[in-house]
Amino acid sequence: MNDLSASDSPAIGRPADGNGRGGDASLANPRSAVDHERRFSPFLPLLLAVLAVFLWTGFQCYQLFGERQALLTAHANQQRLLDESAKLRGSLDTLARETATLADQGNASARLIVDELRKRGVTINPNAAPAGKAADRK
Repeated sequence: MNDLSASDSPAIGRPADGNGRGGDASLANPRSAVDHERRFSPFLPLLLAVLAVFLWTGFQCYQLFGERQALLTAHANQQRLLDESAKLRGSLDTLARETATLADQGNASARLIVDELRKRGVTINPNAAPAGKAADRK
């Protein structure tokens, strides 16, 4: 027949060593071959870790910058309201001071207002500087 039969060739027919790997001499010790093939470089995991830390830091910076801008906007809005309230406070102090001056001059209605304010714990300083001068000092 033919000199090359299926039983003589372990690579073509059935495996020679019975483990499905064929009869290759370099695979005589399959454990060392697998260990040799599975050696990985630490470059890729370290690169991914460094990249993750870099991206996380960048994201945190972006978030903090956005929060800083929101806080600055809120502070600016509050500063405007604070200035308006200081102006209103100055005008109310001026009104109360002038009412106290009228009460001292004998106006009965002004005297009634000053007495009611005093009952409610509001003190009027008739010697305080006018609102315009107080705002200039700040």
